[in-house]
Amino acid sequence: MDQGAIECSAIMEKSNEEVSQLSVTQEDPPLVCPAEETEKGFYFLSNIDQNIAVVVRTICCFMLNENENENADKMIKDAISKVLVHYYPLVWRLTISSEGNLIVDCTGEGAVLILKTLAKLVYDIPGAKNILEMPPLVAQVTKFQCGGFVLGLCMNHCMFDGIGAMKFVNSWEK
Repeated sequence: MDQGAIECSAIMEKSNEEVSQLSVTQEDPPLVCPAEETEKGFYFLSNIDQNIAVVVRTICCFMLNENENENADKMIKDAISKVLVHYYPLVWRLTISSEGNLIVDCTGEGAVLILKTLAKLVYDIPGAKNILEMPPLVAQVTKFQCGGFVLGLCMNHCMFDGIGAMKFVNSWEK
């Protein structure tokens, strides 16, 4: 994912009619791998999964908790790394088999984790034209000045349905 730095800016108007310029520099995101060794090889998807290979974006909002939110990015990175031991296909990449089916290939690249203080709430892989160019899991932590933060997730539906996705997120340890 060698995309380089992307710079963008926006003009924001505050409630008191004050206008300010917001600049964000977005670097190549780090990859998070499972905390332990996982299986290697191919992971074959079901016939149903072949037909629902779409990206689903969602956000989870967290209120200020002075004891934990300061280290939210490290806490989430550690939690993702631990849970990826059990959900290891999410660190692989999607590809097409010789039979023309969607499969997951053990590339060992890792899940994408973006740590931002200000940015869009769900990260999009720059230049990705289809699901084969996107990791099955992208997570972004956005911290706010008030101390709260948002976890933005971009997950491929062919890897799990809504219930499976929530079980995955709920399995993260603090």
